[in-house]
Amino acid sequence: MTSILLVLLLAGCKSAPAGRPVDALELIDDQSAFYIAVPKEADNILIERIITGFYKDATESDAKMIADHVNKIYCGLNRSKHETEVQASVEGSIPSSFIPKVLNAKKGWIVNDFTPAESLNKYKVYTGPVEMTFPSPKIACIGRGLEGMLTKYDRLAALPADDTTELYSDLDEELTSYLKGAENEIRFFANKPQSFLTILTGAQLDLKLIDVKGNFTTDPKHPNQYFLDLDFRFKNGTFLKAGRTLLILAFGLTNSQEEIIGDSELIINDIRIDKQQLYKLLSL
Repeated sequence: MTSILLVLLLAGCKSAPAGRPVDALELIDDQSAFYIAVPKEADNILIERIITGFYKDATESDAKMIADHVNKIYCGLNRSKHETEVQASVEGSIPSSFIPKVLNAKKGWIVNDFTPAESLNKYKVYTGPVEMTFPSPKIACIGRGLEGMLTKYDRLAALPADDTTELYSDLDEELTSYLKGAENEIRFFANKPQSFLTILTGAQLDLKLIDVKGNFTTDPKHPNQYFLDLDFRFKNGTFLKAGRTLLILAFGLTNSQEEIIGDSELIINDIRIDKQQLYKLLSL
């Protein structure tokens, strides 16, 4: 029996007439506490882990096949004690042939049409182990807020085809540019970084942060490890001094470089961590 996993990026559906090309990042909303951009060039294994995170029954060969069709995954996450809520927008190549064979009622899927307000276009929304939709041959949307993502897609796709000078993102301009620029590294941003730091360090650190951003790159000498660069923004200089001491102890920063910018920003480079720590952060 064909796995439903094959649909993720090997299937599509009829979408609105071609207009302005929509960027996958434009469909991510501003309601998440943690954002991450994962380009295939940075870690194809993580792409596979994200895919199998959505589909627990996925085979290794299925995940590899789909990952080959993915260019980049943008995710917004909200963590609670009991679950991790995910909104994902996937950029890739999505042929339009397999959905009726795989995502149908006989296999447990509920298929509904969704028409955005003031639109004549209909989009298929597939509800099963996860909700998903395919608004274009180059985008798959998965998880939280699908109707909002489709409404945004429909509005942007109706703009003139040459209206490509800017991204119409719900995120602020700096964060949009930062995530969009992820090519050979995994980039992330956390505006509620407490759970992020707890998972990475294994310690409960109360650092009085505004936010933290950073990037992961694979260590070429140790493929199971990342080099992690972090940029912390503290609420004030007093909290920075205390936080710096705690971070040095938590990460064991003997070989890392640090830099203080202004009164409240701390940058730490070249932290070596096991890849499993990031997978745990993403509940993979």
